[in-house]
Amino acid sequence: MKYLLLAYGDQSGWDTVDVNSPEFIAMCKFYEDLAAELTASGELLGTEGLAHPALSRTVRRTDAGPVASEGPFAESKEVLASFAIVDCDSHDRVMAIAARIVDAVGDTVEVRPIMAGPEDIRPDS
Repeated sequence: MKYLLLAYGDQSGWDTVDVNSPEFIAMCKFYEDLAAELTASGELLGTEGLAHPALSRTVRRTDAGPVASEGPFAESKEVLASFAIVDCDSHDRVMAIAARIVDAVGDTVEVRPIMAGPEDIRPDS
């Protein structure tokens, strides 16, 4: 089954991160190694880091039609930092991958199954 992994990080970190710090370099190395591992196993379908949240735009439906606004959709301390699409043999496997990310870099990871068909629209369907 395919899953979308959404990694969220603290918004304040975007403005204060030192890209030359050993911690940042270790985080990048972890993600590079994980991507290589999941590519080799055939599980990684795609992944990208995202740009600064201030560059985000949100389009919402209003009575006057679609309206764009600056910034991420939700007011939150955490912002979407990256995503990956993986194809895993089991829910346990994808949860183990997400747990490794959380353990290594401290990001919050949301695991969302990708719909394969209408039967996936609700848990009880």
